[in-house]
Order: sequence, then C-alpha cells, then structure tokens
Amino acid sequence: MVKRLLGYFAVIIVLFFVSYFTHSYFLGEAVERLPYNLMSAYIFHAIASLILVFVFDLLAFTEQYNEQLGFLYLASMSLKIIFFCVFFKEVLFSNIVLSKMESLSLIIPLFIFIFYEVLIVVKTLNRNV
Repeated sequence: MVKRLLGYFAVIIVLFFVSYFTHSYFLGEAVERLPYNLMSAYIFHAIASLILVFVFDLLAFTEQYNEQLGFLYLASMSLKIIFFCVFFKEVLFSNIVLSKMESLSLIIPLFIFIFYEVLIVVKTLNRNV
C-alpha cells in the first residue's frame, strides 16, 4: 500500500511539473500579466488531488465506505471547488474581467488533475469489485 501511495505522489509531482511548465511555455510572456499566480492554481490542485487520492485509497479498505466511494468522490469534488473559490476569491469575485485565455488558464489545472483523480478512483473501484 505504501508503494502505491508513493506512486500516486510521484505521478502527481510529475504531472504538476510537466503540465505547469508546458502551460507556462504556451502562455509565454502572458503568464506575467495574469491577474493571479498560475503556480498557485497548480499547487492548489496538486495538493487537493494528492489528498483525495490518498483518502480514497485508504477508504477503499474499509467495509463501511467501500461501496460509496463514487458518491463520496462527487461530494469531495464539490468541496474541492468550494475551497478553490475560497482561495481564489480575489480573482473570481472581483470586478476584474478575465479574458478567455485567463479564464481557461485558471481551469486547465482543474481538468488536468480531475482527470488523474478519476483514473485513480475508477482503478480503486475496479480493484474492489
């Protein structure tokens, strides 16, 4: 189990660095003009994904939550989005009008890490069947 958790950690770290630097490369100098710190968005999603993946892997071994993991994941996604809104409230709820590029740059990390989370949750659910 420790080996599997370390593997999840390694994949999230690699995913973080590859996706952040690729994203920054494509944005070029525009990364400097973003009204938020792109690195902060990636760090938030990487840490949240790491916590979710660890918790769901540990919950998979309990009889009580084993069959409800899919529903718990949906609830955790709501919490993740709420926490994201709390941490980035200055950008999301201010009078700043974000361009499409700025808006997309804010949600791209979300989709990258959600994809990985879903892969792990599905793998965990299939392992328990």
